[in-house]
Amino acid sequence: MAVLSLLFREPLQYLWGLARSSDLYSHVILIPFVSIYLAWDTSRLKTIEPSQPNRLLALVPVALGAVSLFAFWQTTASPLDPNQIEDYLAYSIFAYVSFIIATIFLLFGRETVRSQIFAILFLVILVPFPVAVREGIQIFFQYTSAEVAYWFIYIAGIPIHREGLIFEMPTIIMEVAPQCSGLRSSLVLFITSLVASYLFLKSPWKRAIFVSLFIPIGILRNAIRILVLAWQCYHIDPSMIHGWFHKHGGQPLFAVTLIPLFIVLWFFRRSEKKN
Repeated sequence: MAVLSLLFREPLQYLWGLARSSDLYSHVILIPFVSIYLAWDTSRLKTIEPSQPNRLLALVPVALGAVSLFAFWQTTASPLDPNQIEDYLAYSIFAYVSFIIATIFLLFGRETVRSQIFAILFLVILVPFPVAVREGIQIFFQYTSAEVAYWFIYIAGIPIHREGLIFEMPTIIMEVAPQCSGLRSSLVLFITSLVASYLFLKSPWKRAIFVSLFIPIGILRNAIRILVLAWQCYHIDPSMIHGWFHKHGGQPLFAVTLIPLFIVLWFFRRSEKKN
């Protein structure tokens, strides 16, 4: 770990800077600590039978890391260019994490790795999105949120004409911008549901359903935010588009979205206890 961190010290320094300067990647600082916490279950470790490492398995992350390094060397991405820092770190940090995982596979027994596979693979969340991937996710949430928001506004009785991402209403014309995708909130919701499913659920299909809920919940959250803004601008004052809810409404809405998420978690966990 120390040798790998020394070899990748430059990308790690830029990752630290990105985490401190970007809201989207502020979670990166906590990921190693969460991974260690998830692995630090001594009561479960005591039940693991001694076993030999499966060193052939280490070839998979080694190969992935090598491919990522090759792609890194073939690109012209520069950490000094704000538009390229994500691509630069996506390749280099993915290689770093891959080599860490390979080291774990080399040193620890099969049963230990199997019992800790979630905590080990959780380190992949350290890797920033490549720009194309981030923009693709933003576009998905942007357009799906606009579609749902349009029908919410229409049902609310507000006169509206839609042209793509443009909403024309009597008092204001609104555009569903990329910032309306709620990518940061959706990412945090995904990480939260991922950890909660690991800690509290046992059934693989229930875990998969629970984690996937971040997509519809994220879309509904964005659509409700757009609906509230449209209602304020139509019934109160068009200047509300620059008001508190537009600038700071995302945080309370995120807290509200946790309620249905944990209701589903409670329902799934209760059904598992009955079985």
